[in-house]
Amino acid sequence: WRFEESIDYLRVLGALDESDPAGPQVIVPNYVISRTNCLESSGVYAMCCRSACEDLMGQLETSIGGAMADAAVIAELITKLPSATVSAPRELSNELYERLNHVAASNGGGGALHR
Repeated sequence: WRFEESIDYLRVLGALDESDPAGPQVIVPNYVISRTNCLESSGVYAMCCRSACEDLMGQLETSIGGAMADAAVIAELITKLPSATVSAPRELSNELYERLNHVAASNGGGGALHR
C-alpha cells in the first residue's frame, strides 16, 4: 500500500493527531472509516463497508463512559465482548495484554480509547 494523503487532507478527515507538533500521527480508526476507504461507484453514491469493529468499540465506550480507563478494566471488558466471529468470553493473548499495558504506561497508567 502506498499512502499519499496530504497533512491537510488527513486533518479534514479528522484522522490527524497534531498534539505533538514535532511528530503528527495518523489516527488509524478515523482513517480506516473515512471516505478514503470507500469505492466511488459513480458521481452519485459511494459504497462504504461498515467495520465490525465499530460495534465492539461502541460497546467498550459505553461500558467505560470516558476517554481513559485502567488497562485491567479494558482487558476485562474486551474478554466479555461477543461478536459475529468470536463468542464471549474471548481470550486475549499475553502479547495483547503486554501491548495494552505498554500503551497504558505511555499514557500515565491509563489506556486511551482514542488518540
